[in-house]
Amino acid sequence: MKKFLLAGVAVLAFTQVAGARDITIAQSSDLRSANPGVNRDGNTDSVILHIVEGLVGYNDSGEVKPLLAKSVEMSVDGLTYTFALRTDVKFHNGKPLTAEDVVWNWTRYLTPETKWTCLADFAQGGAAHVTGIEATDASTVTITLEKPSAVFLGLMSRPECGYTGMISPASVASDGSFATPIGTGPFQWDEWKKGEYIRLKKFADYVSPENDGEPDGMVGSKRPLVDGVKFMTIPDASTVKAGLESGVLDTAEISPDLIPEFQSNDKTQLIVSRNNGKNLFYIQTRDKVLSNPGVRRAMAMALDLDELVAAASNGTGEANGSMVSQDSVYFNDTQKTRLPYDVEAAKKELAAAGYKGEPISIIANKRGNVPSFPAAIMAQAMMQQVGLNVQIEVLDYATQVDRRRSGNYQVISQSVAPRLDPALMYAFYVGDKDKNASLMWDDPKAVDLMKAAYVELNQEKRQKIFDEFHELMLKEMPGIFLYDMVDVWGATKKLKGMPVWQSNARLWEVSVEE
Repeated sequence: MKKFLLAGVAVLAFTQVAGARDITIAQSSDLRSANPGVNRDGNTDSVILHIVEGLVGYNDSGEVKPLLAKSVEMSVDGLTYTFALRTDVKFHNGKPLTAEDVVWNWTRYLTPETKWTCLADFAQGGAAHVTGIEATDASTVTITLEKPSAVFLGLMSRPECGYTGMISPASVASDGSFATPIGTGPFQWDEWKKGEYIRLKKFADYVSPENDGEPDGMVGSKRPLVDGVKFMTIPDASTVKAGLESGVLDTAEISPDLIPEFQSNDKTQLIVSRNNGKNLFYIQTRDKVLSNPGVRRAMAMALDLDELVAAASNGTGEANGSMVSQDSVYFNDTQKTRLPYDVEAAKKELAAAGYKGEPISIIANKRGNVPSFPAAIMAQAMMQQVGLNVQIEVLDYATQVDRRRSGNYQVISQSVAPRLDPALMYAFYVGDKDKNASLMWDDPKAVDLMKAAYVELNQEKRQKIFDEFHELMLKEMPGIFLYDMVDVWGATKKLKGMPVWQSNARLWEVSVEE
């Protein structure tokens, strides 16, 4: 271990000298692939975000806005989308973006040989089956769907899809193999030294979409304010901490237990940013004990959620009992409603449900960047006060995931990555458990509401669907939602701007003082 740490510090020291005007950021793992939306993970998505852009993208409140398109129009029947392209967009090789490039990209994504992660969403049987793509003139593209889909544009914008980013056809070699990502984003591909770092350099000809001068999700102002960005592969947390304290690293995710240290250190700053991910207790509604909604409601009412969240999040989180994020355009007074903390009412629910002290196990993991274990410990103490016989089983994260996917659990304390449209978040929890054991809730009414949210295009009507869904969830309590995930990052005092968004590094409109 000592050799590894020393090697890591040596590499960092070299980086600081060699790229004085780069932003240097640490990530826990290397890039999996430079091919957008193919063989990806969260760290890969963060790198690709800076290189490519899609026709549309999410803003801070989870709304989809034009990005490479200057406007998007939907036909009355909801089947045809017309994208008018911006005329100021260039690929990193200097060639302008055309409608034919968009058709080429979409055709490539929809070809099974590309192995695009999101193909199933847009293929036959998917939530937004694309049946046609046409360049109607040099700067206009139409995309036709088999049936209306309220999530079509949102699906396009997801990190898992590589943002459905437009790349130049020159990104692909003559034999059809992927070569280099030539995108349109504020930074362009420069160098990849596998196992050590990826460097992106500033795209000097980059033009932001229309904006008010402020960053806004994937859209808004996107100026590259530094010469480059270097993503260092540093899996060891102590090396990351040392790099930030010494100024060799400019920014990185840190463990929440380091919050007090970074707040008090005059050389560092603490960056806390809420995202749309969820911290929650999955409940197995087919379990012999937990199949009774009264037991599940009692579990929820036993929790002083504000106290639990404050402790589990080191004071960074805010209780939210809804599947809808607090930052979503769909988060309203109905979504704020949650079952009250009421010990006596919880005891009455248990008595009415016929609970006789049967054991209930909460599975947790001890990963430092999520509240799985501390949330479980707090919940155990609170639930025991109302007479629930709660035990904790600690597993490694991979095993915990396997247990959830197999349905072999009673309660699981876990975190789920951001999904900005509420319907997409619902889809992670709701559906036929006989077909997908990892799902949490298979109530027929909940499934119907989720399906309705996928096709309803009117925002006001969608809001009513989400509100009805939340009210049903409070009655059934298939899971207990604790709070929206929080990104906790450290940075040097010299860093200016917000380097993280929705758990992704986002380094446009970010600079380092000389």
